[in-house]
Amino acid sequence: MNDRCGRGGTGQRPAPVLISLPHGLDLGGVTSWAVRLANGLAADGRAVALVVHPRAADQPAADVRLHPSVRRVEPADWPHMGRAEGDLSPFIPEYRRTIDALSRAAYGDRAGPVVAMPNILGDSYGLFAALCATQPETVRVLAWQHADSDYDTSILRRYEPVIARFVAIDERYAGAMAGMFPWRADQIESIPHGVEVPESPPRARAPLAGRPLRLVYTGRMEHRQKRIGALALLSDELDRRGIDHRVLLVGDGPAAADIDALIATRPRVTRIPRAGAGEIGAILEGADAFVLASRFEGLCISRIEAMAHGCVPIITAKSSGATAGLRDGESAVFVDAAPEDDEAAAASSVADGVERFLAADRDAMSQAAWRAARDGFALSLHLRRVGAAVDAAAASPARWWRADWPSAFSSSRTEPGCSGSVGPGGARRMAAVLASLAGRDVVLHGAGRHTVELASVLANSPARIVALCDDDRQRWGTRMLGWPVIPPREAAGTGATDAVISSYIHHGAVWARRSVYEDQGLRVHAVYDVPGARPAAHAAAACAHRPRGRANISSI
Repeated sequence: MNDRCGRGGTGQRPAPVLISLPHGLDLGGVTSWAVRLANGLAADGRAVALVVHPRAADQPAADVRLHPSVRRVEPADWPHMGRAEGDLSPFIPEYRRTIDALSRAAYGDRAGPVVAMPNILGDSYGLFAALCATQPETVRVLAWQHADSDYDTSILRRYEPVIARFVAIDERYAGAMAGMFPWRADQIESIPHGVEVPESPPRARAPLAGRPLRLVYTGRMEHRQKRIGALALLSDELDRRGIDHRVLLVGDGPAAADIDALIATRPRVTRIPRAGAGEIGAILEGADAFVLASRFEGLCISRIEAMAHGCVPIITAKSSGATAGLRDGESAVFVDAAPEDDEAAAASSVADGVERFLAADRDAMSQAAWRAARDGFALSLHLRRVGAAVDAAAASPARWWRADWPSAFSSSRTEPGCSGSVGPGGARRMAAVLASLAGRDVVLHGAGRHTVELASVLANSPARIVALCDDDRQRWGTRMLGWPVIPPREAAGTGATDAVISSYIHHGAVWARRSVYEDQGLRVHAVYDVPGARPAAHAAAACAHRPRGRANISSI
């Protein structure tokens, strides 16, 4: 199925590229990367199209300028892809027309392959899988892993049959991918993102005597990933330690109002919603350090831009791509803050990093950060490596998607309720867990797609579902399927005796931090297999008359 020969690249002209942005031109790292890449490839004479989907209402728009040769495809009547519900039919005709136009632009009357780059959402990949079911000769999928997340991994696993080549933004990601697809190891490579790096090294910052330490963050105002509230609380920590400082937050996003409320009583912290590219450069050159409190990151383009201007990164997410190309204590300061830490704990950890930075040779670190950006993340190097990967993908054999497999990530592949978000047997497994908890008060952890797709199972639950818990604070205070969405730490307040993990993609990560429920006296049940858990039916029988406590944890 996967290796039937199609028509590869001609070897005469560079292969054309289609980049899909399912979240639209929103304010984020993938948008910045895609625009830089599209502009650079187009400037090199390659046919390039950027397919722009509608943004979510709460996501701010990025201020972008496209090269005149980049085709911007942005139909006004498309729905938001996140609400596609498995129906990709509104998008496919325009994708097909764009692919045909790119193919003609690159190859003339001879049909040739277009290299497609889906991003962010599983259904972005699903669109190209659908096209590979009908016209595989003209589509080659180049898959990018922008972040080390369970969601990204699940996408790659599902769509591996139609992926021509894999690109990871970090060597560690590439190694993990090779372990996941050992038969594809020679088609996996690491290509870091790239930014414009000034040719001259940065000038030394002014001495700190008589002035405050200047800290900056540029990016989205968002809680779940960026943990942005920690950067407001950082000011309190630095005040307690007697460190004169100013913190500038540059950006917008769903948490902007929360941040403005936090900093209203913190005069050393300010926020500006946006700044142009030239303004960002001047801000970074005037700051001493770039602070990042994220729970997880991909490569984080904002911190690479900071490095390029000699602004030293002080960053969390030690196990993520955010630290790629950096050396702790030499070109950056790595901060020990666990993903599950709250904003106050993360603020304390970042303050520790600030103290380490103040004790170091700051000018030497600034120079080292600039050199690291020049040597590892220059845009020219990125464009050269991506161009080679694109042409290699175009020259590879065509890859088919089976017509009897629904292509959308949000659709069932083999059984009702078994999409990319719901694992094999998910409906049956959830029903069995809830049956084992009949008559008990239960909270479900997960207010996402997994819970929505199993709504019919939940509606017939013999257990009493009293609330949904979720880590995304943007959901707190809302309702889903009629149940309130609350923070996990408030689960016991509902009177629940048990918590059920309603997630497939993230079930391992949620299980690892189940203590948030156990510490409240709730029993925790995993729907999917996890190490060290007993079958739910057995555990429920064993604990039916036992007091609430930490010993009863189950899976099915």
